[in-house]
Amino acid sequence: MRVRFLATSEAGALLERFGPRLAQNDAEALSAVAQAYILVLEQPPPIAFSSALRASGATIVEAGDATLIAASRAMFEQVTVANAAERGLRDELLEAIRLAESRPSALHLRGRHIDLDDEAAIMGIINVTPDSFYDRVASIDGAIKKAKAMVSDGAKLIDVGGQSYAHWNARVTAEEEKARVVSVVAAIAGAGIDAAISVDTFRASVATAVLDAGAHLINDCSGLSDPAVAEVVAAHGAGLVIMHIKGTLNERDPNAYRYDDVLAEITDFLHQKTQRALALGVAHDAIVVDPGLEFGKEPASDLEILERFGELRALGYPILLAASRKSFMGRIFGRAAGELLVPSLGAAALGIFAGARLLRVHDVPETVQLARMLALTTPRVRRSLSIPDQMPGTPATTETRGAKTL
Repeated sequence: MRVRFLATSEAGALLERFGPRLAQNDAEALSAVAQAYILVLEQPPPIAFSSALRASGATIVEAGDATLIAASRAMFEQVTVANAAERGLRDELLEAIRLAESRPSALHLRGRHIDLDDEAAIMGIINVTPDSFYDRVASIDGAIKKAKAMVSDGAKLIDVGGQSYAHWNARVTAEEEKARVVSVVAAIAGAGIDAAISVDTFRASVATAVLDAGAHLINDCSGLSDPAVAEVVAAHGAGLVIMHIKGTLNERDPNAYRYDDVLAEITDFLHQKTQRALALGVAHDAIVVDPGLEFGKEPASDLEILERFGELRALGYPILLAASRKSFMGRIFGRAAGELLVPSLGAAALGIFAGARLLRVHDVPETVQLARMLALTTPRVRRSLSIPDQMPGTPATTETRGAKTL
């Protein structure tokens, strides 16, 4: 066969495939031409700029109030701009493509480095609230035991929660929330467990207490409803997860969960909130975004978020997927939370393929295997793999057992 199709157009993958036969600048040139994107502008570009884009090979169409531009990075780079305004627009378009092509490689959380380059990091859930919908922990010893097991299974982060956000549960006070989580965080931190500790809270007073107790990350499911949370995080040099929500925690109003464009609304919300966090002093490489599956959404919107998950990469931050055993899947399949492992893993795979770099899950060993399997399909990770001669449980052979490296 004289003509073959390459399944990738990314410069790094081309260099992995062809090695020294392909120069880096040539790989980048091929990638720039091959990777076309459709970008959306809320306002039409200047007529002269549109004409220059079309001359470079781009396609531009109007879709109501929006302008859709289909072009590769090379096409934008070839455009001749006439003034500073057009130069700024071209740079903004190129930056959007750069973000789409890149993935944040690490998180830095109070001195802890979480590598996100090759494999998505798994965040294990420890619920210490008696009204959690699934898999509760009833004691400090139980929390330590669970944290150790999760880290042994491959979790890089542990997320401690002391407040259920289900609409059928009443909101607990800040003092009750602190009573549930602070001692658990201190115990996990004191046990020498090799994982970053996250706490799921939206209150600045709770954030202060758990960070003082040794936490590294605050997971705010309210979308910074209290800006003081970001101030507390910044003062401690800690990390911050900012989640999108429509409505209010512990309340449900399906009639209010209407979206003209669910991903557009989520990305605009998260952009505004991350800008606020940066302005309050949170480090860029300590911020994570979460689209907030099920928080102010009905199942159709949750499914659309999974379908279009990759659009969140335009924000330029690591993306957290928190889909594990959530009720939108239970409603779809007619199953209780304890029967939703397979749909949860399916959502995790969709998220990783689309760019999720952290996954908040109940089922750590299964999700770690999934993330690792997907990572092993990349040449660099695959080359570092050491493989024994036999799979465990197979009959012994007379051959000498050892390890082979691909």
